[in-house]
Amino acid sequence: MLATASHAGTDAHQQVVATMLDRAGHVEDDLLCPPDWPSDPAAGRAAVERRRLAMNCSGKHAAFLLACEHAGWDPATYTSLDHPLQVAVRETVAEATGEVVDHAGVDGCGAPVFATTVTGLARGISRLTGSVGRGDDAHAAHLVRAVLDDAWALDGPGRANTVTIDELGVLAKLGAEGVMVMGTTEGVAVAVKVLDGSLRAATLVALELLSAQGVVDADAVARVEARTVERVLGGGVPVGRLRPGRGLLAA
Repeated sequence: MLATASHAGTDAHQQVVATMLDRAGHVEDDLLCPPDWPSDPAAGRAAVERRRLAMNCSGKHAAFLLACEHAGWDPATYTSLDHPLQVAVRETVAEATGEVVDHAGVDGCGAPVFATTVTGLARGISRLTGSVGRGDDAHAAHLVRAVLDDAWALDGPGRANTVTIDELGVLAKLGAEGVMVMGTTEGVAVAVKVLDGSLRAATLVALELLSAQGVVDADAVARVEARTVERVLGGGVPVGRLRPGRGLLAA
């Protein structure tokens, strides 16, 4: 699960990443993600220094090292665009999204990030999560089930993605700059890109879109929104709330 995570950097998250590194025969400094503070408030207060293990993408980077160990690839350059690992990632993204990947950027964690349209992203998530119901891709289905079984690893206790997964049984994953994806095991998926880059409305929008399709229980969605959608405060008390607009509901 940590390979898919934007995790909160709790002690439990860091321990899993350390175990992954041990399996690959590597140490923390072999991770090519930058050192960072945990995003979990309690873990952040307890931290005395930035660590690569605490960086939210450290699980992905540890999985990169595991893949290199398995395939016999150079582990020191795994973030290079022409590295065999990144070539494989690019081909996988193209296959899942059904699109030609003609541009790559650099993610905040230092790894390549491959461009796709929002429609392509939704298509890829649909193929991933729908593998559970279709039974046509054992590896994808195994990944989805692992995330659904241990949602704390993907994000963190009390955080939006983890709450959504635990309460609704759908895969939910945030991304940088206001990106959010959700998908059911029947293959119904949504992808959201908030134009101003903020994530505060992303969970709300994705949940409302799924609810409008009738694939998640509306009452359960309301409970998740109450726990995850950012409160609007003034002087420490609620003065407003985020809610779906008429344009979203009409769509």
